[in-house]
Amino acid sequence: MSNKPLHILSTKLLDDALIRKAGNQVQLDCRSFLQTQPVAPEQVAALLTDVPLSDQAVIFTSANAVKAVAAALTDRPLWTVFCIEAATRKKVQELFPGTKIRASAPNGAQLVKQIIEQAPDQVVFFCGNLRLNTIPDGLKQHAIPCREKVVYETIKTPVAINRQYDGILFYSPSGVESFFSLNEISPATKAFSIGPSTTAALKKYTSNIEEAIQPDVEQMIGMIANSRG
Repeated sequence: MSNKPLHILSTKLLDDALIRKAGNQVQLDCRSFLQTQPVAPEQVAALLTDVPLSDQAVIFTSANAVKAVAAALTDRPLWTVFCIEAATRKKVQELFPGTKIRASAPNGAQLVKQIIEQAPDQVVFFCGNLRLNTIPDGLKQHAIPCREKVVYETIKTPVAINRQYDGILFYSPSGVESFFSLNEISPATKAFSIGPSTTAALKKYTSNIEEAIQPDVEQMIGMIANSRG
């Protein structure tokens, strides 16, 4: 590649600190293709009435779910947690310091394998309205009861993009679907993916994909600079 700045699009908004990490040789534009809205705390509290505050295995695959549940609780739970790594795990540790993280994994497919190995009697899955089937279906196949509690909603907010980018950052399958509902990309545009489920969604639209080793936004920013090589 030449020394001219890379033009990169992030399909969600990033804070200033992350944008600075991209460096001076990257022009990083941020547009939101999804909106996340928590279910009202009183409604989440109603969903929690049959969830014990101790001796309960729970699943979090999104920091949004962690925040929605924490906002509705009046007492500190002592749950056993299965969660996705990086942002979700950090949010669990921040908002539920008394919980035990039994296992974490970079994606849902690996997480469900760990849950099956631990064989809990039953689990509660705190999720969004557009959650993937990976975890519920995997647990059902192994006869592990899974009660789902929808605690946030994801709304697609597609935007038409009128320029070509060197690369585009994608963070979820629903974000991929929102972007490509109004846009196409050239074969030369690299799609940076946060993980396997996002990569699977991207393969419908492009083969020029680079996937992060860990589902971490900072790592994706680092991938941009490495793509010059």
